[in-house]
Amino acid sequence: MRLAPARTPLALAALLATLSCRNLDRFDTGMHGAYCGDLVSGPSFHDGFVPDESPALLRLAMTLDTKQLSTYSENKATLPGFLTSNDRATGLCAERGQALFENAPLRSLPQVDHDSIASMSFGEGHDQDFFAWVDSTCQGTMLAVVSLLRKGDVELRLFKPAPIPSEDADAAHRPGFALFYLHKNEEGCGF
Repeated sequence: MRLAPARTPLALAALLATLSCRNLDRFDTGMHGAYCGDLVSGPSFHDGFVPDESPALLRLAMTLDTKQLSTYSENKATLPGFLTSNDRATGLCAERGQALFENAPLRSLPQVDHDSIASMSFGEGHDQDFFAWVDSTCQGTMLAVVSLLRKGDVELRLFKPAPIPSEDADAAHRPGFALFYLHKNEEGCGF
């Protein structure tokens, strides 16, 4: 069926508008799914997240509720997701019998939406980036930068603040940074 010439530009504009909208529903993990992934190894990509002299083996599970990403209310945080780590026996919080993250809520920062940092681009292929607070079981509150990638994966950057450390400070007492690449698994991550 051919569209009348007068309607063709309108139909094309509607099609382009539909294609340009970025629906975030596909990132929602539902009841049983999660984004799973490992700490990116290499000293350039992490510090302060695994015990010194240990292999950089830290795995995260992140759930996402995309409805919470679009329900920001004036200066009221939402909980768009939760983090869990697999390091209960070997991580920084193991002495307490805890993992670094145990179903820790990601708390949105609605104030950031009113700042120019909200329009900052983290590169090509990002559908949306958002900032959140997340509380570790033993390492305090951290800043999470979550990037929802067009290909369906997620990048997670964690920033762990700490005072200026002494030269001999261990990983638990140093500021930290960690980068994770997470892939969606409909059955969860197994921990």
